[in-house]
Amino acid sequence: MAGHAEGRRARACATPRASGQGLELRHRSRQLEGGSELRDTATRKADALAALEKQHDIWLATADVAGRPHIIAVSAWWDGTDLVVATRGASKTARNLAMNPSAKVARGAPSDAVVIDAQMIDSRAVEDSADLAGGFAAAVGWDPREVGEGWMFFRLRPVRIQAFRGYDEIGGRDVMVRSRWLA
Repeated sequence: MAGHAEGRRARACATPRASGQGLELRHRSRQLEGGSELRDTATRKADALAALEKQHDIWLATADVAGRPHIIAVSAWWDGTDLVVATRGASKTARNLAMNPSAKVARGAPSDAVVIDAQMIDSRAVEDSADLAGGFAAAVGWDPREVGEGWMFFRLRPVRIQAFRGYDEIGGRDVMVRSRWLA
């Protein structure tokens, strides 16, 4: 354990770094590694929408009222305004959303990511939601009404959407803020 304490002391005594260190790496050029151009906000928005319309497997993170996080992989349908996800009504995710409607959604890889902060605005049993079930099944290829009882739909309204391809695009990654598109 002595090495751990020494490491803490060394970091605590280290010379403070200039704020903004690393900015020169993010702003060194308008080109990404591999020669492609950095995308503007309108292009990032179009790419994020295209990804949401075709990519139906996402990560959904929720937290209970004490802030303890939970994450699952889910199928999702982008209906043009909201993400509709299905999970069991008795699941930890469903309980978390009932107590704390804030969620975070992610799809892709660090080289091409879409990250969404969302609010759960509606939940309903799948058997009571023929319209949602039809759209969901057409988009993702399976119908939760056919896999057993107790499934629920959750409608997630995006509040913030970020789209970036690697660290070069971290600056300017917001394409939606406060539920309003920036382009």
